[in-house]
Amino acid sequence: MSDPIYVAFATQKGGVGKSTLTALVASYLHYVEGVEVAAVDCDSTQHSLNIYREHDLLVTKENPYLKKILHKFYSQFQKKPYDILLTSPADALKVTEEYMQEGNSPKVVFFDITGTINNHDIVNLIANMDYLFVPITTETGEMASSISFANNVLNRMMTTGMTIIKEMHLVWNKIGSREKPRLCEVIDRYIEKLGLDSLNTVLVKSSKFEKDGRETGNTGIFRSTMLPPDKRLLKGSNLEELVAEIRQTIKV
Repeated sequence: MSDPIYVAFATQKGGVGKSTLTALVASYLHYVEGVEVAAVDCDSTQHSLNIYREHDLLVTKENPYLKKILHKFYSQFQKKPYDILLTSPADALKVTEEYMQEGNSPKVVFFDITGTINNHDIVNLIANMDYLFVPITTETGEMASSISFANNVLNRMMTTGMTIIKEMHLVWNKIGSREKPRLCEVIDRYIEKLGLDSLNTVLVKSSKFEKDGRETGNTGIFRSTMLPPDKRLLKGSNLEELVAEIRQTIKV
């Protein structure tokens, strides 16, 4: 059995979409493309992924429309939802290793990480990732924070040999159009001088990313830890393109 690939969506500032990206990419890989995955929620202050899963359980139980969709999907999928492990940054690696020793064999393990590069436990966890993706938006404060975080990882960890990270890329999120606007291209040229880069694909800013189902109604789900995104909502989101680029990067 080969070792799983450890992938993290990490940043030191909330609100840039790391938990949403983790859920979207993990779910697309698992439910649409059949790649076995697991997710490790290391944000012990709020455990956003677990909140998503609890919400998914609630709406698919209470909403007849979503319950029908869930039943139809799993009758064909023939696999269970991917596991979400709840832990702290300090225990994340041990918890994941124990999970593997129990006979689980995901191809990719996604880590949802937040915090500062000055925290020893977070530094140690990041250092053990194979690939790191740093969400970045065009909001000034969030942009500066993401660039600072990535720059610190590069100069204090990657260039000093303190990590096994193979590649790190920023990921533009909440962008107004499907193509990179001029501001993103300007920032890309700036970060290139720092030795950083971003993925070609951007995720658009859209209300569809908030569509996670309700206890009533018959609207589709885009973000879910138990179901694939509604095909009608995929158009224009760039999620398919982002997952393809991530798969190419992590070689899975």
